[in-house]
Amino acid sequence: MAGGASGERRPELLRILREADHAITGSQLSSTLGVSRQAIVTDIAILRAAGEHIVGTPQGYLMEDAPGGFTAVIDCSHPPDRGREELEILLDRGIAVLDVGVKHSVFGELRAPILVETRADIDRYSERIIKAGEMPLSAITRGIHSHTVRARNRDALDAAKRELGERGILLDE
Repeated sequence: MAGGASGERRPELLRILREADHAITGSQLSSTLGVSRQAIVTDIAILRAAGEHIVGTPQGYLMEDAPGGFTAVIDCSHPPDRGREELEILLDRGIAVLDVGVKHSVFGELRAPILVETRADIDRYSERIIKAGEMPLSAITRGIHSHTVRARNRDALDAAKRELGERGILLDE
């Protein structure tokens, strides 16, 4: 489909994202649909406003209910030195961490994509924070934060949440 009216393009954009088993970049979508990257960004914003669950990651866009799993948001609290422990618990159960978010008293909800799928990703994420001389986003809310995660199945997510709870990391639901 080359270009086309936005009303025709958005259903095609949704079809592409729903059928994908991985994140797709805005550039790939713009090339496939024959429009500018800005048109894709606008379409994604409109689709999200209409209730579509599209997640933006550093690797591109994906649907929350993409094949190969489902997404959920988990609420956590811990000091910065337990971040690796939290991420490893999730990864050990095959759960990818798509983003981190905090609820700021002035600015509302702030979310940042992180896409952690391997221990090497944890290392890179940690190194970036240290190299920049920064603290994790959760430092501004005294450790309280949430993650959008992608799990293979509900059992894996439930097991991870159980362990996070046992270790005092999961906030009460």
